[in-house]
Amino acid sequence: MKPLKYLMLFILATAFSISTKADDIKYLEGAVPVIDGKVTYTRDFTVQGVNKKDIYDRVKTWLENHFEAAEGHSRVLYTDEEKGDIAGIGQDYLVFHSNFISLDRSLLEYYVVAQCADEKCSITVDRLKFEYEDESHDAEEWITDEQALNKDKTKLVKRVSKFRRHTIDYMQKFFEDAATALGQAPKAAVKTSAVLPTTQVVTQNPVTEAKVQTATTPTVPVVAVQPSIKTSSNELAGFSSIDPQKIPGNIIKLLEVDWMLVTAGDDKEFNMMTASWGGLGRLYEKPTTTSFIYPTRFTYQLMERGDYYTLSFYTEAYREQLKYCGSNTGKDTNKVEATGLTPITTPNGAKAFAEAWLIIECKKMVSQTLTPEALIDDDLKEEWIGKQLHKMYIGEITNVWIK
Repeated sequence: MKPLKYLMLFILATAFSISTKADDIKYLEGAVPVIDGKVTYTRDFTVQGVNKKDIYDRVKTWLENHFEAAEGHSRVLYTDEEKGDIAGIGQDYLVFHSNFISLDRSLLEYYVVAQCADEKCSITVDRLKFEYEDESHDAEEWITDEQALNKDKTKLVKRVSKFRRHTIDYMQKFFEDAATALGQAPKAAVKTSAVLPTTQVVTQNPVTEAKVQTATTPTVPVVAVQPSIKTSSNELAGFSSIDPQKIPGNIIKLLEVDWMLVTAGDDKEFNMMTASWGGLGRLYEKPTTTSFIYPTRFTYQLMERGDYYTLSFYTEAYREQLKYCGSNTGKDTNKVEATGLTPITTPNGAKAFAEAWLIIECKKMVSQTLTPEALIDDDLKEEWIGKQLHKMYIGEITNVWIK
């Protein structure tokens, strides 16, 4: 009886192993596409019989609803109906484990660019980042084949397997929802192919329900289409230039909730400070920003010396870096080293940081020191009487860049 017992145990163990490998196959080699060293998901849709505007409207509505349902600070950043371009930032939670006493999850951040045309649409997702247990990890260092698979590419590395699995599942659902928005999502069983298909054909039928056919999955990833949302010749690596009229978001929310960095100076010397006061507007027929800096701040000296400066905005993932910049002086502290932010230089010589999702470059137009006598509100006047007030800077918007 013992040999039979051992044989049965061996058969059960083997069956379990085969089942586990079958379940894992869609998470193995090639499941996370890497293009030019970056994790990049892209899907091209062919929507037969549908014009550019209708496709644009469908994708825009879907993305707005998708971002509204997400748990993080997701938003559409840029739209251009004429070009058919839509860009946005997504933040959502990947829940690894949840019960009434514990919750294991990671915030996933990513950027989306959709390009719409007659009968087709290309959607690209890149710049994926994980926020987990007070640490930040780029997808390139966390879920690629090199990072998440063993040497033989046959097993997932336990340390990061949950991130890879849930990201792959999230992106599969993301593109299936996009297909639904464009027509009807495929009702096929769970895919066992390691690479998501990069092309879907959505056939529109005016009489019957829309049908979707999935093209054969290529063995080599299709190169992602780069965003064409540029309206200026002043390029900034990693960003697209937009018209000031296209600046996304509510400036009150951006300042009150998200904050910003005011960065003054040049390659020789520069400094950044956190700010939550300011505004956008027009003056002397030019698009402008308004900023306020206290004269004791180190940034004030650099603002006085130079002509150009930047206002840059960041996602919640960089909250601690902005807090640091707001509570430490650059006079005796290396803020760049302390925060890990990556300095970049605009074509006009101003400084900003590669981690920003929005950069507004300004040229000084007006600088005016406020006085207590100019305050109308009695409570404010009493609070500031006898004290030095902030200096107001109104700057012409010379460039706007967005991711």
